[in-house]
Amino acid sequence: MKMLRRYWGLVALLLLVTLWWTGDAGPELLYFFSGGVMIWSLLQAPAWCGAVTRRRAVTCRNNSYGLLLGCHLREHRWQKFKLLFYSRRWADFSRGTWATPSAKLATVSGLVGTVSAIATGIKDFVLPS
Repeated sequence: MKMLRRYWGLVALLLLVTLWWTGDAGPELLYFFSGGVMIWSLLQAPAWCGAVTRRRAVTCRNNSYGLLLGCHLREHRWQKFKLLFYSRRWADFSRGTWATPSAKLATVSGLVGTVSAIATGIKDFVLPS
């Protein structure tokens, strides 16, 4: 059960891909699973913290949850989230999203969820059946 609690987003991703493959789902289900995959990848997927330490040359390697939030250290909790609002620091943020295999999986899952939500919107509103 602990493994399912930690990786439920991958199950949602598998269901999302299956729903797109079969084409039998309505837009409500596609939006639901797309949103779930995006929330999991941004806020709950296992990843490294990646926040800049006081030495500035080293990044934090503590475990964190999601691509946006840092580890258990108070200074690191919101440091990665704040990087999104400074255009010159996007490189620092994006470097951490590809640092480990679990971060790569979370990044790809988040991208698939985002593309799925956009495609569902296009399919539902622009090309009504």
